[in-house]
This record gives sequence, C-alpha cells and structure tokens, in this order.
Amino acid sequence: MKKSTKVKVNQINNEALNVWREMQTEFKRCWPEIKKMKRVEIHINSYSVSYLKRMSITKLKQKENS
Repeated sequence: MKKSTKVKVNQINNEALNVWREMQTEFKRCWPEIKKMKRVEIHINSYSVSYLKRMSITKLKQKENS
C-alpha cells in the first residue's frame, strides 16, 4: 500500500473514531433523560442464520412472531 493511501486510511479511521467518541459523549450526557423514556427492544435472531437455512426451518415466521 502506498504511503499516501495509508495516511488517508488512517485519517478516515481517526475521523470516524472522533465522530464515535462525540456520539458517546452526547449519549452519556443525555442518558438520564434517555433512560426515563419508553423504548422497545427488537431481537432479530434469524439474521445470523443463512438465507437457505432460514428457509428450511419449519414455520419460521410463526416462531419469529410468537
């Protein structure tokens, strides 16, 4: 990999890390308000299974919706 390309990749990674840190800081700052709010958790386990495997599971849709 060229040095200039490596520098660009590092720069992009550092920028992404800085954005993530800012988001974390904002989340921590707002957490007291966030934890009081109602929320819904959705678990989609079937996405970890391959498409062909999911299609072969009997009554998968009914199991997911129960």
